[in-house]
Amino acid sequence: MDEMRTLQDFRADAPDADRARLAPGRQRLLDEIGRPRRRLRGGWLLAVAGAVSGVVVAAVLVTHVVPPSDGPRVKAEYATPPEPRDGQWLYRKVLTRQSTLNFRDDNNPVTEKGPGWKPYWTHAAETWTQYGSGKTRKALPAGGMESVVGTSPLGAPKDTRAKLARMPNEPLELMRALRDIITMPKGDPAALDIADYRRIRFAFTELDAIPPKVRLSLFRTLRMIPGVTVRQEPAEDALGRPAIAVHWSDDNEFTQDTHRRDELLLDPETYEFLGERTLLLAGGMIDSKVTTKDTLIQVTAVEKTAVVDKSGTRP
Repeated sequence: MDEMRTLQDFRADAPDADRARLAPGRQRLLDEIGRPRRRLRGGWLLAVAGAVSGVVVAAVLVTHVVPPSDGPRVKAEYATPPEPRDGQWLYRKVLTRQSTLNFRDDNNPVTEKGPGWKPYWTHAAETWTQYGSGKTRKALPAGGMESVVGTSPLGAPKDTRAKLARMPNEPLELMRALRDIITMPKGDPAALDIADYRRIRFAFTELDAIPPKVRLSLFRTLRMIPGVTVRQEPAEDALGRPAIAVHWSDDNEFTQDTHRRDELLLDPETYEFLGERTLLLAGGMIDSKVTTKDTLIQVTAVEKTAVVDKSGTRP
C-alpha cells in the first residue's frame, strides 16, 4: 500500500442500497465543509451506508484505565491480540438503523405510510478482508456470498497495522504523521483544520486495529482542532451502547441548508469506534412542518469483529 486516499474513495465495498433515496449524504457533508461556500440546491439521491466500509477493525483486549488530564476517564488498552496470519480473514458485521422518510426533497423529507409501515428499518452487512492480501468478500442480503472477490482500496490490513504501530502518541506529532499517511487529492480546497478532521475521522472509521495509545492520541488531537465539537449530551449507537458524539461545526453551508449533521460515535471509555449517526436538527422540515427537536435519520454500530480462517465463516 503506497498511499491512502480520502473518505470519498473508500466506499467502494459498501452494499448496494434497496432504498437509495433514504440515507443521509455523509460524504456530501464532508465534501461541503471542505470546499468554498456555495449554494446547494435541487434534490440529491441518497445511498444507504449499510456498513461502514473499509478494513475490518480487529478486537483489542482491555486492561486498565488511564485518565487523561483534559477529558473523561479512558480505558487505555495496552495489550493487543496476536497478529493474524496472512491467509486469515478479518470479519466485520455492521448494523444500520435507517429512517424510512423519503428524501426526494432533501429539505423536506416526507412520511410514506403503507402496509407494515415502520418509522425505521434495520439491516446488517457482513464483510471479510484477507489480512495479508487485502482481498475482500461480502455477504449478499438474500444470503450467500458475492461471487466477485474484490480488493480493499486500503491495501492489506497487515501493511496498515505496521504503519499504525509506528505512529507517535503525542497529538501534534501524530497529526503530522497522519498527513503523510492519509493524503488529500490534488486540488482539494479543504482548509488544514478541516483536512485534519477528515483524516482523523477516516482513521477511526476505516483503519484496522488502531493501537490503544494511538487511539487515545487521535481523540485528544480531535479536541484540539478548531471547529470540532465533542458533544456533552449522551448518545447511542444502533445497538444502544453509550457513545460520545463528535462532529464538525454546524457552521457550514450543508448543515445550514439541510439541517443535517453527521456524527462520529466513539466509546466513552476506550474511544474505540462504535458507529456513525446522522440527525435532522431541530428547525428542519418533515412533512412540510418545522421540527422542534432533533430527528434520528440513520445510526450504525459495529456489532461484531473477529479473525476467521476462511471468507464466509462467521464467528
